[in-house]
Amino acid sequence: MIRVLIVDDDKLVRKGLISAMPWQQFEMEVVGEANNGENALKFMESNPVDLLMTDLSMPVMSGIELMRIVRERYRQVKIVVLTLHQDFEYIQEALRLGAIDYIAKIQLEKEQFEEVLGRVSRLMKQKESGSTRPDPDSSWEREGINTLQLCYILNPSADAAESGQVPPSAVEAEPGVWYWHDEEAGDGGTEAEPEYQPGPGVARVTLSGLEGLDRKTILQVIRSYKKHDLFYDYEPSSPVNYVDARELVNRDSAEQSPSMDSIRDRWSGTEWIYEDRLFYRLLQELKGMRLPSVRLIRIFISLSDEWNRLYRPTLEEPITMEDYYPSWYSFELWLAGARDQIRLAGAKQQFSLEIRSSLDKAMNLARQNLSQSISTGEIAQLVNMSSSYFSQCFKQYTGQSFADYVRVTRMEQAKSLLRNTSRTIQWIAEQCGYNDEKYFSRLFREQVGLLPSEYRQQASSSEQ
Repeated sequence: MIRVLIVDDDKLVRKGLISAMPWQQFEMEVVGEANNGENALKFMESNPVDLLMTDLSMPVMSGIELMRIVRERYRQVKIVVLTLHQDFEYIQEALRLGAIDYIAKIQLEKEQFEEVLGRVSRLMKQKESGSTRPDPDSSWEREGINTLQLCYILNPSADAAESGQVPPSAVEAEPGVWYWHDEEAGDGGTEAEPEYQPGPGVARVTLSGLEGLDRKTILQVIRSYKKHDLFYDYEPSSPVNYVDARELVNRDSAEQSPSMDSIRDRWSGTEWIYEDRLFYRLLQELKGMRLPSVRLIRIFISLSDEWNRLYRPTLEEPITMEDYYPSWYSFELWLAGARDQIRLAGAKQQFSLEIRSSLDKAMNLARQNLSQSISTGEIAQLVNMSSSYFSQCFKQYTGQSFADYVRVTRMEQAKSLLRNTSRTIQWIAEQCGYNDEKYFSRLFREQVGLLPSEYRQQASSSEQ
């Protein structure tokens, strides 16, 4: 078992890492914590430690000072840096002092905890086995370099170096990113066909336009490309992607990212499911936003839950989504597949495309206006159908009348609000379209079998 000591002056950070990280999965155990370097050294005097995770900026004794002393006294201890600093030189100082990896706090997402510990575990095993790679500081053979060859490992759990997925001369710029200077590629980088061909799950990039850029800037460009562009540029059919560093350096960093609500609004409607031109336009708009992949996936996990609720009457199986997609290519395949799943489910009802689109729009309008009193006739008019024909089609399409669909949907909304808020029953009733709390409570008990207060109490007890 790997014994871990966590050092950070922020108590919430320490507690969060201790409770959230899947330590046992990687045969690790947190044996202690400290709020500064001085207390960490006191702990290490009487407790064996295999892995030190330390913040860099702390009072009393900084992480850098702590690392220098640990390198002298406890050379067997592996060190991982926890940092808010994104300045390359600052991180390089930590790496020169022996850190095997660093974790940027601002980029640490819940979805990445397993990835981070897996990477640390592999690096520790490499150190113990004596596996070595060229020193990044000695690998830059000459000044004025114009072109670099890069490969990015798309699978965060893959051990690229050990599996031979990168050339022997490659240097790891950061976990999962490797670079080397290919003399045969020439200064332009786009004319010669490189000998190295990437394997599955590896994105190959030729980075040109490096004249006049210092080493620090080049490495920042490499990292920036991974963060903002790699997910969207990679396609399995293209063995090499050619990138001009000057375009990345000159990119407007002040560009504002669109809000989550604006994206949800675009994809919460139903028209994109049946109109090909609209679907592909929305797809290109979404790709052009270049959202961080973690944020993109989070938005569409929420949307897929909404689609499952909306199309539950017609879907044979729920729409499922992975927690991770290595590229826009794979994400787009999933999104197109989800669209086909909804279309095919509706097609089995023997309705025309126009009628299915109108009925889907009616369900969406109902969900968007749960707090309003809206009749079958009003909805039918909004979707350009006669009231009687709409009622007939809706019952056949969903298996229930429109009034029943609204009532069931309101009760689902009420259950969600009861579980996730502490608002009053009256307020929840109004959000679900009922001004009379007693009438709402009676309908809720008929539908769920419990009064709203009883349901909330039961839900709260089950979570404890």
